[in-house]
Amino acid sequence: MELRKSQVAMPVFLAIMSLMVSQVVFAEKDSGSMSPHDRALAEMQALKASLVRRNLPALVSPPPTPPQAVPGPRVYQVISYGADPTGKLDSTDAILKAMEEAFDGPNHGVLMQGINDLGGARIDLQGGSYLISRPLRFPSAGAGNLLISGGTLRASNDFPVDRYLIELKDESSKLQYIFEYITLRDLLIDCNYRGGAIAVINSLRTSIDNCYITRFGDTNGILVKSGHETYIRNSFLGQHITAGGDRGERSFSGTAINLMGNDNAVTDTVIFSARIGVMVSGQANLLSGVHCYNKATGFGGTGIYLRLPGLTQNRIVNSYLDYTGIVAEDPVQLQISGTFFLGDAFILLKSIAGYIRGVSIVDNMFSGSGHGVQIVQLDQRNTAFDDVGQVVVDRNSVNGMVEKSTVARGSVDGNGTSWTVDFNPVLLFPDLINHVQYTLVASEAGVFPLHALRNVSDNRVVVETNAPVTGTVYNKTRVKKNQMSLYSFISLLLLFLITISMEFKETSSLRRDMAKLLKLQEKIQERLAVTPTLSPVTSPSSHAPKMVGKVIYPIGYGADPTGGQDSSDAILEALTDAFQLQTGLEMLPRVADLGGLVIDLQGGSYMIGKPLRFPSSGGGNLVVKGGTFRASEVFPGGRHLVELVASNSRKPMEMSPDDSFSDQKDQNSGIFYEDVTFQDVLFDSRFRGGGILVIDSARIRITNCYFLHFTTQGIKVQGGHETYISNSFLGQHSTVGGDREERGFTGTGIDISSNDNAITDVVIFSAGIGISLNGGANMVTGVHCYNKATWFGGIGILVKSHLTRIDNCYLDYTGIVIEDPVHVHVTNALFLGDANIVLRSVHGKISGVNIVNNMFSGTAKNNFPIVKLEGEFHDINQVVIDQNNAEGMMLKSTTGKAMVSANGTRWIADFSPVLVFPNRINHYQHSFFAQSGQIPANAVTNVSNNMVVVETDRAVTGTVSIIVYQ
Repeated sequence: MELRKSQVAMPVFLAIMSLMVSQVVFAEKDSGSMSPHDRALAEMQALKASLVRRNLPALVSPPPTPPQAVPGPRVYQVISYGADPTGKLDSTDAILKAMEEAFDGPNHGVLMQGINDLGGARIDLQGGSYLISRPLRFPSAGAGNLLISGGTLRASNDFPVDRYLIELKDESSKLQYIFEYITLRDLLIDCNYRGGAIAVINSLRTSIDNCYITRFGDTNGILVKSGHETYIRNSFLGQHITAGGDRGERSFSGTAINLMGNDNAVTDTVIFSARIGVMVSGQANLLSGVHCYNKATGFGGTGIYLRLPGLTQNRIVNSYLDYTGIVAEDPVQLQISGTFFLGDAFILLKSIAGYIRGVSIVDNMFSGSGHGVQIVQLDQRNTAFDDVGQVVVDRNSVNGMVEKSTVARGSVDGNGTSWTVDFNPVLLFPDLINHVQYTLVASEAGVFPLHALRNVSDNRVVVETNAPVTGTVYNKTRVKKNQMSLYSFISLLLLFLITISMEFKETSSLRRDMAKLLKLQEKIQERLAVTPTLSPVTSPSSHAPKMVGKVIYPIGYGADPTGGQDSSDAILEALTDAFQLQTGLEMLPRVADLGGLVIDLQGGSYMIGKPLRFPSSGGGNLVVKGGTFRASEVFPGGRHLVELVASNSRKPMEMSPDDSFSDQKDQNSGIFYEDVTFQDVLFDSRFRGGGILVIDSARIRITNCYFLHFTTQGIKVQGGHETYISNSFLGQHSTVGGDREERGFTGTGIDISSNDNAITDVVIFSAGIGISLNGGANMVTGVHCYNKATWFGGIGILVKSHLTRIDNCYLDYTGIVIEDPVHVHVTNALFLGDANIVLRSVHGKISGVNIVNNMFSGTAKNNFPIVKLEGEFHDINQVVIDQNNAEGMMLKSTTGKAMVSANGTRWIADFSPVLVFPNRINHYQHSFFAQSGQIPANAVTNVSNNMVVVETDRAVTGTVSIIVYQ
């Protein structure tokens, strides 16, 4: 233990010495005329260098030298390749050399076919600012599992204007996808108005996280073309650095983000200057939490432009359009919801070929200046919208703007036989009313006039009575329209500069300090004989440091970052040491605070022969980051690569749907681990077991991780609460869908048997079940499941518990199964390829279920229902399935609308094809439209078997409009 203390103390001491000495203010050094003061300073500088040269990386830029020592075998520090972190000299060649060596490093197998796994290699920009004169183009196609992070890239004055500073592209490659699982994080990219920042071409599972992109030219800040699943999050983009109200706003140009591919997501992102904020010309993209104030609509700017005429399938949710709006061309299946529009920002629906179907614009807020700007507008200059269906514009709140809707309500008072209500000021489409319901309130007691609709045209409704009467007509009309949604992520790049200024005013004090240091140097040199030094890139070293500051390096314990030897014991020893370095403080009871320790895998790929089980003593405030764990051939098949399991953890209690949810946390088992983060780690189970097992833990984070080749679960959570899984990819097999072996996919991507957890912005691309939820109060949002098609027996999300929310997700040829659903919410989701929702009866109860504002797309010849029942439900309460839209699938709902025209005395409306539950109509309303002749008496005479019968007292030609609710 004494040796370990000295190993910890020495690097800390040396770091302090380095900071102290490096801040001495140096006078000009002239070798011919150096003063005693200057000589003393120079001697102290030399002493400092001798103390720290072999133990700590330089704190200032070294001259260009061949690559030497770096913190780990797969961490490529660009300064050691000659890059200039001050930004004065061109660093292009140096950074390209670092990238080349990263790509030429050890091969750790493959991800997708043809894509070599780089094992989690890291290119570290070391907080520098680098001048770039030509694109940083990846050396060759066919590589993945790489991180580039931590610095600034600035285009030089001669950077080509038609290129991007970072380019993931290779036109010559014949591969289906050329890069996979590449992460760009914590970067500021300054394009110097010379081109764009990042181009991601035909790549898979790329993350752009916490980046700041500015001064791009009249091009794109980020271009995503072809490929799949590029996730842009927590980032800021602007052609000009401004906070709004810029004098030059009229001249803003370029596009901040251009999505020319499918299945991507932009989340929590701010776009503060550009002509177009986000341009979308690919399908099945999600924008969430995006704030656009890039260029005001009045100056010709557009916040979000959807250029996919005829097949949109995009969602914009929870976003903020700030003086700039949304344009959608011929939208087919579009959702906009939960979004705030400020400063007269509006939505423009632009007709190219006259299509508009499956559009939902609901639950948004609009705030304007009172100048009469409509919240939703139609551009029919090319051609009118003549193919209109399933369009819902409703439930939006408006202040200082003109409300437009597809649902209108009105009333009119009068004394006579005719009442007319004009809905033109509210209805979006001209001369289009599909359903009308009205109520006549007679003011005079004992008066019961016959009444009926007489005219429905030009968005006006006329009601007449057979005799004069004083009364009020309350009218409600409906037109079919659509909805959209939006996501974004906002992030902040924090650069910390710590300076210690020391001024030695007298040479004599310097000499006294030096004398003390010289005496100490002899002792230090003795320590240096046993103090570990930094290992070279090429191979693991037994002399690598175990710990520097509060960062533990498993390589220093003998872990092999090349994956050639089993590293289990070494990493377990590192974990044991980490849990002994306690601060003396507690987090939750019995959970020791480890003070923010980091276990840095240094980009290595480690072979694991037995589970990496965390010490049973428990602990928290720990990060494990940056590398790969791979199961060996002897890894036990029923276990997980990493296990947060204390020896005294109790077996989790089985949850029953009948159990009432309680917010009393884990009173029967306790918490053993808290605030543990796994970041930038690839878990390759090699078909030997699972990835991570978390039991009786709280506030665990799993972010930007990749789980592959599991047979049981990629991630399993039992007991505890608040495990947050985000920005990660999981798959039993490397695929992008349509795999020949898909029928044989097994295992579960994420298995949650716990309460209060969240799964956010996660892709599950192969597994028998994508997500299994067997705990209460869990949240699933922004998840893309294409793990195994429904017709092969796959399930995207299996819900076996109450109080579950599924929002903004993408079910891609695989659906959702909910057993005995109680308090379950499914909204703003896209279901593609006949994917649907199955409500499965186990005990016959269904209560508090909302399935609303979703989009379903399938094959018309199959005509699958969007919601299907399995088994019989006898206890049904508060179930709302409504305002979903479908293309090529059968709409099912708990609300039905029908219009029946006939000449006779009897009208029958059969709602069986649309209603979810058999023989169940709780409420109904009808209106009778008598086109000519006398007004007949009419009434509903039968409601059974999901059919409604209306009869009149005489034969007439008329139309009945009926709405029913289950």
